Amino acid sequence: MEREELKSIVENILLASDQPVTPDDLQSTLMNGSEKAELKSVLEELQEEYRSRNIKIEEVAGGFQLCTRPEVSDWVRKFLKLDKTTKLSQPSLDTLSIIAYKQPLTKQEVEEIRGVDCGGVIRTLLDKKVVGPAGRKKVPGRPIMYRTTRKFLEYFGLKDLVDLPTLEDLQEELSGELDANVQEEMDFNASPVQDAPVKDINENTNENQPQLVVPEKKPTSSQDEESVSSPSSHDLDSNI
Repeated sequence: MEREELKSIVENILLASDQPVTPDDLQSTLMNGSEKAELKSVLEELQEEYRSRNIKIEEVAGGFQLCTRPEVSDWVRKFLKLDKTTKLSQPSLDTLSIIAYKQPLTKQEVEEIRGVDCGGVIRTLLDKKVVGPAGRKKVPGRPIMYRTTRKFLEYFGLKDLVDLPTLEDLQEELSGELDANVQEEMDFNASPVQDAPVKDINENTNENQPQLVVPEKKPTSSQDEESVSSPSSHDLDSNI
């Protein structure tokens, strides 16, 4: 089979498939003697060609998939009538993160880490097929263990579990955010605060508002004119 014909077949399979296509899938489908290395090469070549098109080919969950571009995701979501219920809640994300990094583990082990009951959340994750059973733990009661699925990799656009950010990556990101916040606060406190202008107390006063009466001061030759002090940085911070 000529390479261009092979590319055409693979491209159409990608279009028709609703899940990532692997070289093994193609090899078992074509059964024409094509080597797995050649099929992967075709997939990578198509991926490169699609970089300049309005749709793209992503390597995800161990395979390749034809995808829409992020910049038009809102229009696609609107057309498919997808609402926020398709997204995972924060408790679901917390539980899913624990399972992803500690898998396989039982419901009780998840609850020991989170400190709350996770039965309902785990059922939601099972319904969305991002986690699945991973056998039973060899302890009294034989509880079910859970692990992430291929759907989990597709949901988060990961090639494999090794693409999950490490603890060091998360610490660096958190440290960077903290450093940025500290620098922003330092810049704010370092900014000079302008003295408030002295205004006539009766200037631009609404007739319906009560008038503030200021007692007159007897002028003295030794007394300097009263100045208006600017608020301190502590006062500014306390009002923010």
